[in-house]
Amino acid sequence: MALDFAAAYDELNPDDRDHRFYAARAAELGATRVLDLGCGTGALSLRLASGGLTVVGIDPDAGMLRTAARRPGADRVDWRLGYSDRAGTASADFAVMSGHVAQVFVDDAQWSRTLRDLHRALVPGGTLAFESRNPSARAWERWTREATLRTVDAPEGPVEFWHETAEVTLPLVAYDTLTRSRRTGEETSNREVLAFRDAPTLVRDLEAAGFETVSLYGDWTRSPLTPAAPEIIVTARRRP
Repeated sequence: MALDFAAAYDELNPDDRDHRFYAARAAELGATRVLDLGCGTGALSLRLASGGLTVVGIDPDAGMLRTAARRPGADRVDWRLGYSDRAGTASADFAVMSGHVAQVFVDDAQWSRTLRDLHRALVPGGTLAFESRNPSARAWERWTREATLRTVDAPEGPVEFWHETAEVTLPLVAYDTLTRSRRTGEETSNREVLAFRDAPTLVRDLEAAGFETVSLYGDWTRSPLTPAAPEIIVTARRRP
């Protein structure tokens, strides 16, 4: 039996520094209506909604949304299955993409459409925030079984889970997510591709979509962006 990735997602990704960062930004901006694009299992959406914000969570993965809908307080969020075109016009003053969602848009045309949809969804002066792995930090070189191996509990018993880089043709990086059941020995492999856009490219794409960049950080402590920084954390403002 394959690992239920949606059910195991939060166990596999316990670090919530990104969620704390985005919640703090929402508070600093005085946001009241939030769009969480690529909301996944809903952890960030629910954190924001618990603070009294009106939140729309959008994700194309039905399994992720089912997991989100079962969480305590899920009725506080408007969950929507689909992509950025599901967002209402001028429906948010703060939009966020966490969990490196920005990197799943490997096609430049799709990425541009997404940014335009986010521009449409935000009120004039509204804020977009997201992160993307810094390509100069070369994170894919550490995506090996030895470095990424974890074990999660599943109904059929413990399952090993790890990543292995398969191909690097920047800005695209293909990697495999592999699992192995310790009880049955059953193995699975799923290949995905991520886009590693550098900071000048992200700024250019944002400007083309009608945004002005407000800040670029290199990690969740708001340190400056440097070549060695692991992240490119972007905050941008929607122009009228």
